[in-house]
Amino acid sequence: MDELTLIVEGIQNKLKKLTIRNKQLKEKILSLETDNRSLQKDLEGSAQRIGELEKELTNVQAAKLLEGTDSSRAKQKINELLREIEKSTVLLNR
Repeated sequence: MDELTLIVEGIQNKLKKLTIRNKQLKEKILSLETDNRSLQKDLEGSAQRIGELEKELTNVQAAKLLEGTDSSRAKQKINELLREIEKSTVLLNR
């Protein structure tokens, strides 16, 4: 009987250890999920900022181009921008 008691106690100890480890892992998962959500929000904000900066860069480039004396190049750039706007409009209307 003593041997059986030792086996049962060993199983109980292992079960307690597994329960504690399971709890620790669940807490770690929750922490990682929280970090992941935070990083996703940061990524979305960064992507939005990049988009804004790209638009600003395009505007600055267009302004510099229009400042020059080469009107044919300015017209080309304006036409490119108009085509881009039209493509965007078509995509938005889908």
